[in-house]
Amino acid sequence: MLDRNKPPQIHTVEEVILPKITHLQNSHGVNIYYHHTPGTGTFKLELFSKGSLWNAKNSAECHQALKMLKEGTSLKSAQQLSESIDSIGSFLEINPGFDNSSISLFGLSRYFAQNVSLLQEIIYQPAFHESSLAKLKKKEIDKLKQNLEKGSYIASTNLRGTLFGPEHPYGHKLRQEDISLTTLSTIESFHKNFTLSFDIYVSGDIAIDIVPIFNQFTNITINNSEHLGNFSDAEHQETRSEKFVQSSIKLGKRLFTRNHPDYFPFIVTNELLGGYFGSRLMKNIREDKGLTYGIHSHLYTLNNQGYFIISSDVKGENEDLVLTEINKELHQLTQELVTKNELDTVKNYMIGAFINALSNPFSIIEKQKVIKSQQLSPNFYDHYISNVKSVTSNKIQEMACTYLQIGTLTKSITGSSHKIA
Repeated sequence: MLDRNKPPQIHTVEEVILPKITHLQNSHGVNIYYHHTPGTGTFKLELFSKGSLWNAKNSAECHQALKMLKEGTSLKSAQQLSESIDSIGSFLEINPGFDNSSISLFGLSRYFAQNVSLLQEIIYQPAFHESSLAKLKKKEIDKLKQNLEKGSYIASTNLRGTLFGPEHPYGHKLRQEDISLTTLSTIESFHKNFTLSFDIYVSGDIAIDIVPIFNQFTNITINNSEHLGNFSDAEHQETRSEKFVQSSIKLGKRLFTRNHPDYFPFIVTNELLGGYFGSRLMKNIREDKGLTYGIHSHLYTLNNQGYFIISSDVKGENEDLVLTEINKELHQLTQELVTKNELDTVKNYMIGAFINALSNPFSIIEKQKVIKSQQLSPNFYDHYISNVKSVTSNKIQEMACTYLQIGTLTKSITGSSHKIA
């Protein structure tokens, strides 16, 4: 019997070994990655496609080619397709991405075969009609106009454009003229040449031999092109848009991917600086001074590059003070060693968040996608906890001195008209 008068024992977690993912191939050589999680009664079925910004001429080409997949098939109108998905309790989600795009169906396990058939119809029999494209263009232009009224959106796209160059896939901006100039021909070509290159990821409560169900899926092979971007001139520049009263502040720089030897010490450094609610930036700028509702920092790791960003929205009159306080926190990291207590708190938070994330029935296969797409070691996540624990205060200071020196971050700010400090 459980004695409720005694608190549960506290023990540290040394490692979490991720379950192995089953890798299969159908008769056409399509890769299928499968993780069975019994008892949930649900599943996620995903085509992880190369129809992404990396292989597109511009953002509009990628976004519209993928979103047109929701506009019906040769057998069903858009409404009929939506009703077919709803009738079996499923949900279609399409997410354009920088390196890969995702076409996913979430559904009930008992309707798994029907979902596979629907996904096959969507991907191989799309109805690319002029009338549907015209409606989609109007919706996309209206949505873009709304986004261009948001300071945070402009600051984010300006920052990426500055860091990577406007012609690089990671620096592309969605532009109204690109949306308007997209044709059925370009969409069909993008779909044929890139979207139809994919791996299949299946997770959930599917206790059957899934390979025969996927035998109708074929694949194309493409070699990703190399994009160099305007890297030599991008760093340390400053951009500003002056149409907003509130200031949206984005500070960033190009860094590295998960394969870099400094990845783990840097993500601990980032967490300490601005990665969670108890971070230094949050305590100083939000809690102590009340200058913002939130401020955070993050390392975005893509397949071919990574970039670091500090982000916050503040009142225009507080912009200079917030920039000053950010610089103070960066300077302190380079000059003073983090205390053991503060570092242990950050590590415990990161480890707890990592373990908690694995409780999601679809999270294990998400880790497999990262390992495969970013060409990581198969046991990359098995050593996550030990790698986090091994980071020292001296290493934190080294990361700050190497990557976070004041003046090395590019500024992108939307807000008041006075000059950037």
